[in-house]
Amino acid sequence: MTQEQWHAIQTNDKRYDGKFFYGVKTTRNVCKPSCAARSCKPEHVVIFDTLQQALDAGYHPCHRCRPDLDSWEGPKAELARLATQYIREHSQEKFSLQALSQALFVNPNYLLRIYKENTGHTLLWYHNFVRCEQAAELLQRPDCSVAYISRTVGYANASHFARVFKAYYQVSPLEYRKQFFARSTRG
Repeated sequence: MTQEQWHAIQTNDKRYDGKFFYGVKTTRNVCKPSCAARSCKPEHVVIFDTLQQALDAGYHPCHRCRPDLDSWEGPKAELARLATQYIREHSQEKFSLQALSQALFVNPNYLLRIYKENTGHTLLWYHNFVRCEQAAELLQRPDCSVAYISRTVGYANASHFARVFKAYYQVSPLEYRKQFFARSTRG
C-alpha cells in the first residue's frame, strides 16, 4: 500500500473509487476508498487492483459502500430513493411520517433530514407533488370531475386539493384543464 492509497482511504476520497479497492483482513470486507466505515489500522489493509481480485481472495463486498454496485451512491441516497419509492406506491394514502419511517426501519427525524439533504425537498412536498402529477393526468380526461380527481389522488377535500394543486402548477385544476384542451385543439 502506498502513502497516497492510505491517505485516500483515511480521507474517504471518491476520486480513487475504481482505481483500487481495499480489503480489511479482520472483517474480510472489501471497500472502495470512499467508504465511510470506521477506519482500520494500516496493517489490516490489503490493496487490490480490481474488485474481482478481492472476491477471488475471499473478501466480501462491504454493505456500507457497496463496491459491487457501480451506480450505488451510498446509504443516504439509497434511503432517499426508498422513501421516494414508498411515497409513489402509497400516494393515495394520508401522509404518515411514522408509517414511512417504520417501513424503512429508520428514525423519523433522521429520515426527514436525509431526504431533504439528498433531494432538496421535504417528504410532504414530494407526497403532494406525486398526487398533483396524478391529478394533472386525470384532468386531461373530460369525463372526470375535479371532486372525483381530488378523491382519487387521495384528498378528502376538493378545495384543499385545489389549493395544493395551484401551489405546484400555478393554476387551479379547472384552469389547468382549460389550458390543456386549448393546447390540444390548436395542435
